[in-house]
Amino acid sequence: MARLFVWNCNLPRIPSAWREQIRDLGTYVAGALFTLGWWVFIDGLVMSRTSNASVKFGFEDWIPGILCTLGMVITNSIDLTLLRDDGFGYSGSGLAGKAKLTLFIGIALLAGGVAGSIAILTIKYIVPQVDASVLYIGFTNVVQSVCLLLASIVLWFVHNSEQDNNYNFVLN
Repeated sequence: MARLFVWNCNLPRIPSAWREQIRDLGTYVAGALFTLGWWVFIDGLVMSRTSNASVKFGFEDWIPGILCTLGMVITNSIDLTLLRDDGFGYSGSGLAGKAKLTLFIGIALLAGGVAGSIAILTIKYIVPQVDASVLYIGFTNVVQSVCLLLASIVLWFVHNSEQDNNYNFVLN
């Protein structure tokens, strides 16, 4: 199968003294995004419990955040060097194939969490045309999922970008 290079991006070389600081800063930013996501969700939960809202939090409101958190843990447990092997075997020593499958499951959990939070916002809060104060409670679920997704992306890049400063985007 021939490969067609679509885009070859040479990233600037970061001095080794800065790499550790950028990695630490990225880890702190990812932690802040993770904390902000769960903080906003808990704020919506408390607001739902204390207000006279017609719509209350149920178990379905917890599912997107749990899926995104699991997806973040799974996605960031995969090392980028495991994905570089071109083999597609899922048995024996096909560690790259297993890592790719695990990464796919993690990304699917993240995407499912974001899509689920948008679906819950639409079905539970927007379609019945609830008050604006109750609509905020629905938006907290979406904000949480997006913050967890962004935290996962930031954490993935800061922990895997120091190994290589050249990314090739290839169409097979």
